[in-house]
Amino acid sequence: MRTRRFLYFLWFFLSAPLAKPQAGRLPISSIDTIAGSEATNVPGPEFSLPYVSGLAEDSDGNVYFSIQAKDRVYRLGVDGRVNIFLGSRANEKSIIGGVSGNASLLHGHRALTVDASNNVYVVCGNTLVRIDAATGLISTVFTIPYTPPGASDSILNITEMAVGPDGNLYLIDGSDYRIKTYSFVSGAVSILAGNGTRGPAQPGVPAISSPLKYPRALTIGSDGTVYFSTQEPCVFRLTSKDGRLRAIEIALAEEKTPLDDYDIPSSIALDERGHLFVGQANRSRVLRIVLRTGAVSVYAGTGAQGFNGDGIPADRVTVTGPNYVLSDPAGNLIISGDYRIRSVDSSTRLISTIVGNGHPVMDDAHAPALQGGLWEPANAIPAPDGSVFITSSFGDRLLRLDSHGELASLAGGGKFAAMGSEPGPATQVALSRPQGIWLDKNNEVFFSDDDNRIIRHLIPNGDEVTNFATTPKNFHSSGGFLQYAGALVADENYFYLSDPNGGCVWRISRKDATVELYIGKSPDIRGPAKDADGTRLAAPSGLALDSTGNLYVADGYLEGKEGRILRVDVASRSITTILSNLLQPSGLAFQSPEALCFSESGAHQVRCLNLATHTVKLVAGTGEAGFSGDGDPAECAQLNRPSGISFDQNGDLYIADTGNQRVRRVHMGMGQASCHSQVRLKQ
Repeated sequence: MRTRRFLYFLWFFLSAPLAKPQAGRLPISSIDTIAGSEATNVPGPEFSLPYVSGLAEDSDGNVYFSIQAKDRVYRLGVDGRVNIFLGSRANEKSIIGGVSGNASLLHGHRALTVDASNNVYVVCGNTLVRIDAATGLISTVFTIPYTPPGASDSILNITEMAVGPDGNLYLIDGSDYRIKTYSFVSGAVSILAGNGTRGPAQPGVPAISSPLKYPRALTIGSDGTVYFSTQEPCVFRLTSKDGRLRAIEIALAEEKTPLDDYDIPSSIALDERGHLFVGQANRSRVLRIVLRTGAVSVYAGTGAQGFNGDGIPADRVTVTGPNYVLSDPAGNLIISGDYRIRSVDSSTRLISTIVGNGHPVMDDAHAPALQGGLWEPANAIPAPDGSVFITSSFGDRLLRLDSHGELASLAGGGKFAAMGSEPGPATQVALSRPQGIWLDKNNEVFFSDDDNRIIRHLIPNGDEVTNFATTPKNFHSSGGFLQYAGALVADENYFYLSDPNGGCVWRISRKDATVELYIGKSPDIRGPAKDADGTRLAAPSGLALDSTGNLYVADGYLEGKEGRILRVDVASRSITTILSNLLQPSGLAFQSPEALCFSESGAHQVRCLNLATHTVKLVAGTGEAGFSGDGDPAECAQLNRPSGISFDQNGDLYIADTGNQRVRRVHMGMGQASCHSQVRLKQ
């Protein structure tokens, strides 16, 4: 027995080396969020509210609003709390058949409306979707462009829409300047107004024979009368009786000067008592028109800007830039503008804030990074001490994330009316769309204040910001989201600043701040820039310098697979395309001398190009817009419009995940991850 045990032990001992695990698999990547968050279940007045791109209310009193920059639709419930209604909270492949609050993110939420049964309709990119009020399930109504079988009339675009009392969808088609209807029953499309050409409307003629000048707002009366506004200082009306276009004057009797473009309506709404409300964003006021008599008066707003409080009579309150108005079933007027949604009580005429704290992002000077708010972050640059500098572009802030996870505002926060583009105390300067960041070898911070056309310098003690150089840029950012992220890089002698809106790259002397055009042509209104060799620059954004001084440029188009990465020779400035057929390339950074990494904002991915072999490897992003994957391999995570990228001294990748309002960090791997869907859609 003892011999048998000994032999067994000897066999085990000798065979033990054979039982060792095989050589370990190559480590795979991982991704996590280091700054930014998504606020949910927040009391309405505490919610940080950026620019609202759509507004609607159902018969139960729930208010829905879309934020295009976040690709989200939110709902203010009757309990007074804000939650995501449509957007990304799970790693799902498609929203169709999904439950709305858990649906994967859709790009470009904008127009939305509610029908009599409280079903919600949202235009998401090129799709009109319906969220069922009873089940919360989402379905596609149609994709755009839409043409009914056997018909000639089409829907090419939807900029605004409303459901009428007949149950049909009424819409503005911005592509051919027309007002149209869509039947949910038959799928038929009908043209109500506009002849397909752009121009001043012609009141008195049949509505379908009149040009329209950029129709922009729409509402439907309980009797089926259609009201809409264009880029003209009046409101138009048409009825089914004669189909002719009628103009409704919006001039106040006491204002004797002729109306002009400054008086153009930004939004319109009707109540059940025959009042037409007209928001005038430029005038910072809302008019009320009694349709029976035509009498016009100021209903809300003094014409001044700013916020002077709640509980004030509406005609004494400031309502800065009202971009949406609607009348709820109780007759209260809902107004969005100046980072708030407010309600005017129909009986008392007193105003109160129902959503928004007056800031597009959390305005605390210091906050835990995962609770701090970012608004269209453009770039995130790590420093040797472990901190990360971030430009919150639409938040007009330069931020610093320290190694302990605290987020602090370093620069920005001043009012342009008071400071202009002047230098001054760091937290009082008025930044406008800051984007590029450069840390020099002494860890001094330079950043581009893009819409102010300035390269700023945060002096070493962090208390003051100076203006280092000013470029002759003529264009400014536009739209509700960051279309292109400018970049700032430098060598020993020069800064290089990309100008995506101007179509060029500037070179600025670090010695005397002299500015010269490096590639492209000086921006003007005549179209995209073109270099001397004929290379056309569309929207140069990301920049990177190699060890010999050659400049690499991510040149992207907002739409279409026409983006490319260019190399500018340091000696001749000749331009070579090294990679093409990209979907809006944005950020650039070298991982090594041979590996140039780039983000594709339009493809929602980050990839790396081996300059020697010309092979491309996926680093992060599934290719579908959304937010998911923290703690998982980066290739299996969803990104949304990633912009600037950079590497730290440890080789970790930092991504400005712009559409998700976050900064994310990738621990790079060598192995290839196997991605599996982790959440199954509810059917």
